[in-house]
Amino acid sequence: MSSSATVIDLLDAVRIRTASLAEAKRRYAAELAPDFNMVDHLRNNEVALSRYLGLLLDVKGTHGQGELFLRGLLQLLEHPGFEPQDLQRVELEKRTHSGRFLDIYLEFRGGVIGIENKPWAADQNKQLEDYAGFLQASARGGEWLLVYACNWEPSEASLSLGKREQLEEAGNFLRLDFLQIAEWLEESACFARAPKVRLFVEALSAYVRQQINGEIDVSEAEQIKAVILQKPEHLEAALKVAQSIDQVKAQLLAEFRLWLGQALATEGLSLVWDDKELASGRACAGFGVKLNAEHRSHLRFEFGGARLSSLEWGIRLDSADIELNTANVAVIVRAMDKAFGTGNSSLPWWPWYPGTGSVDHVLVEAERNWSVSAEPWLRISDKTEHGFVRRIVTLALEVRAALADVDHAMR
Repeated sequence: MSSSATVIDLLDAVRIRTASLAEAKRRYAAELAPDFNMVDHLRNNEVALSRYLGLLLDVKGTHGQGELFLRGLLQLLEHPGFEPQDLQRVELEKRTHSGRFLDIYLEFRGGVIGIENKPWAADQNKQLEDYAGFLQASARGGEWLLVYACNWEPSEASLSLGKREQLEEAGNFLRLDFLQIAEWLEESACFARAPKVRLFVEALSAYVRQQINGEIDVSEAEQIKAVILQKPEHLEAALKVAQSIDQVKAQLLAEFRLWLGQALATEGLSLVWDDKELASGRACAGFGVKLNAEHRSHLRFEFGGARLSSLEWGIRLDSADIELNTANVAVIVRAMDKAFGTGNSSLPWWPWYPGTGSVDHVLVEAERNWSVSAEPWLRISDKTEHGFVRRIVTLALEVRAALADVDHAMR
């Protein structure tokens, strides 16, 4: 069998196996609901995720499991200065001396822990450096630790490498990725005595794995692995496919850029495209639409995670040196809320964005993770109203209309 025939044989085998799995899921959906996750249908943006984690870490929280979740996290942090019984309070969105808001603030007898939760959004200028200074001052000579929950390293603009190394050596800074967080939740859930709490924590962990880490369905992955290992030639073909996939994605991105740019130009709109960042799959890479050349913000689609994962959209400032006053932000928020439903703000970059899940009527979950899902790549080549080009142009026109009466706030 030729090399190309072997690849086709492998792809057919994978397609048949995954189609069989999909059919089995449909057949038993009423009994098992394999694709249902309650967190997908709750508020599931960055603020909501911090709230869920803060709820679990509160030893007096309504989960009723006492120190269970906090003890598991402290074991993960491996910091000897903190004990579960010494926790005094948990505070969300703790305002710092510089006016920023630290996602989760844990106050202990003898010290403090601050957790900055970054599943998708990028760091702000000197953000982590400011948080470190705030925690050090709040500790009043006691123990303190800044935990950066993120799947990628902090930017130099947020925390310089030299400062980070100094903090890590002193035991004051630790980065946790969301794989570690998912594992902590799963391990803790095993010991939760209340079934509904265990169910929620397991759902939260599954959400983290799929929507933040971009992991594919475990049962599907096992089926594909079985097909690849079935024959030596299948393994060889799989490796050849893996070597070619980056080139396939690069070609599709180039075509998407061309087609979208042309379609926008016919409507008097211009394309914004992060060429190098998208090509390398860097976190916070994105593309968008400039509604007016004089606006200081634009309609933005941005990948919160590396390898083109965690796609979100909203209104974002053009660059870091731009600042909108609070009155203009409020005007933009009201206009976008009226047109697209109640959204969120994440200043200084994002005056408005809808978040994920059922609150977003533009992107479905299968279209957010371009690193493992075929859905978005198929949408690039789709020339119908279901394809990305037509949908993004339509959205841009709707956003332009929604903001037409508040044009001054965008300048």
